[in-house]
Amino acid sequence: MNLEPRPSQRTTETGQSLAEFAIVFPVFMLLLGAVLQFGIILWSLNSLNQVARDTGRWAATQIDCTAGVGGAAIIAKSNEVAAQSSLLGYATGSWTSSNVTVSWTGTPCPPTNNSQTAWVRITIRHAVPVFFPWIPANGNISSTTEYRMEPRP
Repeated sequence: MNLEPRPSQRTTETGQSLAEFAIVFPVFMLLLGAVLQFGIILWSLNSLNQVARDTGRWAATQIDCTAGVGGAAIIAKSNEVAAQSSLLGYATGSWTSSNVTVSWTGTPCPPTNNSQTAWVRITIRHAVPVFFPWIPANGNISSTTEYRMEPRP
């Protein structure tokens, strides 16, 4: 017994799957692009947080609280730490005072004993590359950290 349909019984739906694919594919690619871009920004934010923490830890051990001298050293250190990190879109030595903001609070700075408190606050701003321009994200991220400065031993 032959179960194949006769030529007169075949349906003419040859383009249906192509039309369905054409409808679903752009939506799928939009979702895939959004997930990838979100992952890139999240990865970069995590890396930037780590750079800010490492720089802040280093800055809390320094003895110069003046913005001109100590700030320049901290910017140099943040560039050094960022160069060793996996931060996307970072070019070695590219951060300046427009990307890294350093401020000190408390008197005296640096403290001379444990009863005095002084804080160093570091804010780092960075632009992550946006690979999918139709995704609503500009890629600008920032991280702030604050550490208590310890007196010199």
